[in-house]
Amino acid sequence: MKSNIFKRLLSLLLVLMFLIGTAVVSTTSYSAAESDAAATGEASNAEPKLNEYKIVSPVPSGSSITPIAQPARLDSLNGKTVALVGGSFSASVTHAVIRDMLVEEFGCKIYFMDEIGKGGTYNPNNPSDKSIEFQKKLKDYKVDAVISGNCGCGICTVKETGNGLAAECAGVPAVVVGAEAFVPQIESTGYNRGVPVVRTAAYPGAFASDTTEEQQRKAREVLYPQIVKALTTEITQDEIDRIAGEIASKKYDDIVFTGSFERVQQFYEVGEMTDGLTVVPPTREKVEYYLQYTTYEATDIVNSRDGSVQDVPPANKEIYAYHVAANAIMAGCPPEYMPLCIAIVRCFANGNFYKSLASTHGWTPYVLVSGPIARQLGFSYEDGMINQEANKLLGRFVSLAMLNLAGYKIKENRMGTFGYMLPFAFAEDEQTCLDIGWAPYHVGKGYDLNRSVITCGSTLTWGNPIDIGTTKYEKAIQLLAWDVTEKQQNGLGNTNPREARMIWLTKKAAETIASGCSSKKELEGVLKDTARRPLWMRTYAHYWANTGSKIHLNTTFDQHYNDIKRGASTENVERDYVSTTSVPEWLAGVVPYETLDTTQTISEGNTGFVITGGDISSQIQIMPGGDCCSFNVNLPRNWNTLVANEGYSPIEDYYLSE
Repeated sequence: MKSNIFKRLLSLLLVLMFLIGTAVVSTTSYSAAESDAAATGEASNAEPKLNEYKIVSPVPSGSSITPIAQPARLDSLNGKTVALVGGSFSASVTHAVIRDMLVEEFGCKIYFMDEIGKGGTYNPNNPSDKSIEFQKKLKDYKVDAVISGNCGCGICTVKETGNGLAAECAGVPAVVVGAEAFVPQIESTGYNRGVPVVRTAAYPGAFASDTTEEQQRKAREVLYPQIVKALTTEITQDEIDRIAGEIASKKYDDIVFTGSFERVQQFYEVGEMTDGLTVVPPTREKVEYYLQYTTYEATDIVNSRDGSVQDVPPANKEIYAYHVAANAIMAGCPPEYMPLCIAIVRCFANGNFYKSLASTHGWTPYVLVSGPIARQLGFSYEDGMINQEANKLLGRFVSLAMLNLAGYKIKENRMGTFGYMLPFAFAEDEQTCLDIGWAPYHVGKGYDLNRSVITCGSTLTWGNPIDIGTTKYEKAIQLLAWDVTEKQQNGLGNTNPREARMIWLTKKAAETIASGCSSKKELEGVLKDTARRPLWMRTYAHYWANTGSKIHLNTTFDQHYNDIKRGASTENVERDYVSTTSVPEWLAGVVPYETLDTTQTISEGNTGFVITGGDISSQIQIMPGGDCCSFNVNLPRNWNTLVANEGYSPIEDYYLSE
């Protein structure tokens, strides 16, 4: 709250200073050229006086989703048919209370929880089969209103809000239940997906920290009155204005502020257009210069494919190449990074990359630069790589692109409990790959060896690599397999044990393992068989550390163990692959058995191996987290001429031979 008040005061101060500055400027004499420039808003070619910069906005204004006209709210709930849907964060507890109260007070007909299903994450431009089926059931069952919940984490908020959005788009008024801290995310998720107002019922505190009795009390005393009001009072223009704000109709290249370097920093900070670090002022002239290094014109939409615009959640903007350049400049990237920045933004439109970025678990995005462009522009794969200049600058671009181009805002729709590390970039030692007979990462994904490629992914862990203190291939594999079972998607591995991982190997570690594995694919197959986690550990984590469901309130530990063993689905994975196997080597002497129920932690095609980090140590770093996606880096035809001006050799000098 204090931060918001400070920003408002600072914003007012900036406006006043700008007005004062304008008054002072009006008494100053200009040359004819300077007067013309001032009248048109154009930046002067002269050296800026008083350290002034005329800057453009890094935030796109056009949306790829057309807002809907929302259905009317209900006159009364008497005798209405209401669907209570969802299932996250003790919804079975709070929904049950709300159900009973609706029946008692209004005589409602209720469809409860899974009786009518759920739509999940909803995008009106590309609704999933699940969402379409959910909307059909609302119509077939003649549902008058939908109550969805509960929102208590970054990912489940998007999912549970999606039920409400699908209902609103199907003409059914809805209300979404969420913890107070997640109400801004619910509202922004709705607005960015074309529903101007998502009515909410705010739960005080956190669901997971309350007893069942306390959850029931809050459902009766706090949630229920909000739900009734939300469904029976019409949406007002004030609500629309509060959520949407005043959206000015501006040109993409309008000058949005003029001021000193210091004032530019304050302008972007107050406007929530920076990640808190110093930015380079993006002027029109500089943006236009950067665009020369791409295959795009200023108003070309970067997030388009095959003639259609691809949504980039959560803001779902039409992202011009102009805005990409503005953010690249702000990040301090040189102009030759523009093709990389364009490719990164294209990755933002891919669900394999963006689906986890809002979570409370704090996924940190990363970028892998592959092919000759990495070597030409000097992206490091040596020790200390992510702290090298090129790698840091591209990571900073990702940070600003998430904020300004994609629309992620901390505490609004990016909900990491402890916050986020800064994104980073790295490259692969592709020559070593070829020397030991392994395909570089991008080649394994189907790209030509000398094709430049960007891969975007995310991770939940950082640091704490394992040292390979042996040159014996078998023992190195066992150490790697052990660490795979320890580093899973969430802490203790309470969700999907076969989640995607990116595994870094230094040159020495890769050489040791390559002595027994002729390819990365063979290595993945070996790990699929050896990296198995005891089912007891998997069950314990899911039983006690899955606060969203409180499984321990509904079944015994032994029953849950046997359910998973028989192939039952959990919230996060369709099924586990459980077998009775020999006790893993690293547990021999600890477990007094010869065999053990274990679950698979590696899926085919879901693990990336990258040789990186130099050759000063024999280490492996496992980064569990989200899936990855890759895109070509498209270079303009005059690329070599352009980069020659920046001191680079032709890109062909950096080609490799198989």
